[in-house]
Amino acid sequence: MKETAEHYPTPEESIATMVTIDDTALVFEGGGMRNAYTAALVNRLIAEGINFPHISGVSAGSSHLCNFTSRDAQRSHDTFVDLVEDPEFGGLKHFRKGHGYFNAEYIYQQICYPDGALPFNMDAFLANPATTRVATFNASRGQVRWFSKEEMSTLDTLGPIIRASSTLPILMPPVEIDGDTYVDGALGPNGGLPFDQPLREGYRKLLVVLTRPRDYVKGPMPASVGALLRTAYRQFPSVFEGVARRPDRYNAGRRFLFELEERGQAYVFAPDNLWINNTESRRERLEATYRAGLVQAVREMPAIKAFLGL
Repeated sequence: MKETAEHYPTPEESIATMVTIDDTALVFEGGGMRNAYTAALVNRLIAEGINFPHISGVSAGSSHLCNFTSRDAQRSHDTFVDLVEDPEFGGLKHFRKGHGYFNAEYIYQQICYPDGALPFNMDAFLANPATTRVATFNASRGQVRWFSKEEMSTLDTLGPIIRASSTLPILMPPVEIDGDTYVDGALGPNGGLPFDQPLREGYRKLLVVLTRPRDYVKGPMPASVGALLRTAYRQFPSVFEGVARRPDRYNAGRRFLFELEERGQAYVFAPDNLWINNTESRRERLEATYRAGLVQAVREMPAIKAFLGL
């Protein structure tokens, strides 16, 4: 059943009636298919008519950025729930062919077109006045690059950027943009928590959407993963370094976010009932995850609105 279609406004209706919170930026963590849980919060924010002046995302969180900015609740749900039933979604067969465990070109580029499995509403995306920032990691230069809405204003430019931000090393092939090689944006200094860019741009309040519980601590990179990375990315040593340093950066970023929360400068939405991993591909478990996220999103919405001054 298309649950979202019955309960949420169309993108055009939402764009016409939404209210933008002037002083708060919205931040989406990645996490692969764990984002089925936080897709429910995306949809409740759309249902409440809440918009933000600045939206940042990384990895799978960049898909949330796109669906939230275009105000497409149905696509938000289907991206992390229904799409896994598409035979082109991914799996070992696609991995062996070099397409990636997640069939990256298909799920981030081909499906977005009008004749694709999940057409993207570019008109609504561009009609939303929000500033958008998508984090990617330029492996050629060893640095993060943030892409703006203006740089992804067509389907031909949007797809490769979202794909690049979401490209898990080894599991998915790297992406070339403007002659440089890109991988997952979580390998930069923020460790995969893209709150640093809105802070640099002057925002002092953040609504941060995490895909790990509050007590989560990221462990060190296994030696076997390090060996694979050194071999697969021998031309790009910054990829190994980014993955190796990510646990410390990520854990430090979380500590900082919770400090901001204690000072009243951040609201942190962290899953309290999440049981799947980032490669989950069983639709029934993803739907159950979405439903669990919906329960928490509904429960926390009054507190979120109070934080936003609504």
